[in-house]
Amino acid sequence: MKKAIVLAVAVVLAMYTAVFAGSKLVVDNTPDKNQASGGGWWYSYDDSSSGGNSKVTFTPGKMKGTTGNKLGWDYVGMGVTLGEKCGCYEGKGAVPVDLTGYSTLSFKIKGSISGGRLTLVIPYTPNECPKDATNPKSLTDYADFETALNTKLSKDGTTVKLDLRKDFTQPKWAKKTFSIEEVLKNAHNINFHFTSPDGDTVDIAVSDIVFE
Repeated sequence: MKKAIVLAVAVVLAMYTAVFAGSKLVVDNTPDKNQASGGGWWYSYDDSSSGGNSKVTFTPGKMKGTTGNKLGWDYVGMGVTLGEKCGCYEGKGAVPVDLTGYSTLSFKIKGSISGGRLTLVIPYTPNECPKDATNPKSLTDYADFETALNTKLSKDGTTVKLDLRKDFTQPKWAKKTFSIEEVLKNAHNINFHFTSPDGDTVDIAVSDIVFE
């Protein structure tokens, strides 16, 4: 009887450990690969499609860039999708990831900016993708939930841990507002977004991105 009880406890503990181990969403902990360890894909972007002249160079998890001075809100950025099919590709829809079961987002970051503003953004986009396009429509008119990272940067690097429900807010100029729960339930990607109208520079490296 005692052996049976011990065995039952061991099974329960094993089940608990398995659930606990699966309670993390590791977006990426493999440097320098286009496909992140969580299955998603790294990418970069700039303001050229809006008529800007900002420039960015990029390898997965690393970004160097200089903003232009044509738009007044010139920008460059890099991001990663949360899963292999979370982005728009081959004319197919983007598969969302439900993040409502997680409370924090952590990552390591190092580097510097000469001015401007660096933010981490959780874009809110539909699951449907425009025909022959890789960029989905913004449901917020680009007034997405974001958090400032300027004070988190250091040349030696630091580990950042953010509360998904306390640290992310939509900008004050947002005209289309949503709850953070809506956005977390239908997440596709995260962006490290740098903006400045004055030709400022950004040089950052990001790794070990984990939702818990």
